[in-house]
Order: sequence, then C-alpha cells, then structure tokens
Amino acid sequence: PASLRRMTAPRSEPAPAPAPVATPYELAFTTDRKRFYWTNPNCGITLVDAGRDSALVWETPQGEERRRWTEISAVNMLLASDGKQEVNQCRIDFNDGRSLTVSDAGASGQLDETRTPVYRAFARALNARLAHAPDGTIRFTAGMTEGRYRAMQILLGLLTVLFVVTPVVLVFIVRDWRVLGTLAAGAAFIWPFWRLTRNNAPRAYDPRHPPDELMQ
Repeated sequence: PASLRRMTAPRSEPAPAPAPVATPYELAFTTDRKRFYWTNPNCGITLVDAGRDSALVWETPQGEERRRWTEISAVNMLLASDGKQEVNQCRIDFNDGRSLTVSDAGASGQLDETRTPVYRAFARALNARLAHAPDGTIRFTAGMTEGRYRAMQILLGLLTVLFVVTPVVLVFIVRDWRVLGTLAAGAAFIWPFWRLTRNNAPRAYDPRHPPDELMQ
C-alpha cells in the first residue's frame, strides 16, 4: 500500500514585541517626600509604555532612575498651596518605601501655570495606564490624610468664626453697615482655605476617572 505522508503545518514566527512608547513631560518632581528646598533642580519625567517593561523614568543629579509599573504600590492626588496659589501634586509610592512627587510647580516651588496642562496630561496618562493593574495591587487616593484634613477643618471653623460670624454679630450690635466691608474681606480671605479643604477631602478614586478638581 502507498505510504501516507505526514503533513506538518509551517511554524509561525512569534509576533514581535511592540516598540516602546516613551512620552516625556517637563514637570518638576521631588523624591522621597522632600518638601523644603530653595531651588528644585529636578524637572522631567518620562512614561515608557513597553508591555511588561513599562516604567517611569526620571533624571536626578545622581543619575537616571527607572521604576516599573509593577513596583508602584499607591498613587495620591492632592491640591497643595504655595502660599499664594494652589499647586497640583501627584505622589507615587513604590513597594520599597520610596516615593516620587510630580507637580505643576516651577523650580521655586510656586505654581507655574504653563505646566498645568502638561501636569493634567501626565496625571491622566498615568492613571489610564495603571487602571490595567490587577485589582488591589495599587491604592488610589485623593486629598489629605485624615489627621491633616481634620486639622484643616478645625482651622477653617476658627477662621469662619473670627472673620465671618463676628462681623455679622457686630452689624447688629453697633448698627454700622460699614462692618459689612470687614465681612466681605474676611470671606475673601477664608475662601481659598475653604476650597482647599473641600477639594482635599480624603477619599479613594477610580483611576479610570481621576478627580478633575485636583487637576485644575
């Protein structure tokens, strides 16, 4: 009988890995929660999307640092104050206890409005990428810690009594409507504190929908 030939399918070559996509952002950053400095020399962070090798890359005077997405343990978005204006901040915590804080501030630590759109794009891109992480591996929070938030609420209450309630009472005591000018000035003074406290209420958020009020 005629022998049967065994037909073998041609071996297919594995699909090539997608080329890394590196997106740089000219934003100031600090490492390991450093808060006080005269001039911040650190500027420039890159999001590298390369599958399993996706990473955050930044340059410091000590050299380049790179952290994979899988090393991130938490992300916190916050609205800080430079004393005059509000500054957007995004703190990224890593599994080894170190952290990276990115903001739209300039080298002096004060708000640089030209960097705010860049910061907004960075925060959205970062959250969109991390939204694909397995559930429970990264903690996403917005606002202050509970303790700091309570302290801000107490301070806001004291300021409200001093600059708003007291002038209202004085209007009825002295019968002088010029006191309302003090009331208006007090309300204008308290408004930034109220807004800062309201937007920084501690809460968790979905990385697919990062809080818009912390990216203004």
